[in-house]
Amino acid sequence: MKIKAILFDYDDTLVQTRKVRYGTLKNLAKEKFQFELKDSHIDEAWGLPGDDFLRRVYGKYSEDLESLWEVYNSFCERDPNLTFPGVEDFLQKYNSHFHFGILSSSSGRRVLKEIEGFSFPKDSFFAIQTAEDTNVHKPNPKVFLPILEEAQKRKLDSSEILYVGDTIGDATASIGAGLKFLGMAHEDSSAELFQKENLEFVSSFLELERWIESLSF
Repeated sequence: MKIKAILFDYDDTLVQTRKVRYGTLKNLAKEKFQFELKDSHIDEAWGLPGDDFLRRVYGKYSEDLESLWEVYNSFCERDPNLTFPGVEDFLQKYNSHFHFGILSSSSGRRVLKEIEGFSFPKDSFFAIQTAEDTNVHKPNPKVFLPILEEAQKRKLDSSEILYVGDTIGDATASIGAGLKFLGMAHEDSSAELFQKENLEFVSSFLELERWIESLSF
């Protein structure tokens, strides 16, 4: 298997968004709109593109979406997102071996802002594709078209690209686009889903490093 580039999903693959943002979303609902936001309601919206996500979560309070984004971003600043253990070390160690990229359904309003606060620089990635960069979203394989155009400028074929993500939708989209896929199962529930679908996966960035080292790249 020849891999020249690794693309990452963002939320719950590189960063601990679910763990951090459920609290942020609930605090905003309670402090700004005076209602109790339940986990089940967030669950139903999780994975939607940024604008759609906020509309689903906050309903009637999302009519002025621009204002809601401003408030949401201010609450996010109170709760900085966290990378998973080993992310920075992995990116630094293999920066000279692979082209790195990010493809996320999250809004660039959050992703690009958060990356500024991490120890790895934004230019670690040849492309960062977010919800605003395409009209289609995972699990539709066409979601990869914009970032694959960027990859082609670097003489990268889709068969030489690995996508690392935490959901079955990530697998469906990337495999359908001709990429290789590797699951990132930070949670046992994710591991069970990948096992059920007979998809190869790792459970940490340390395991990803071992997986990479087993290849002749």
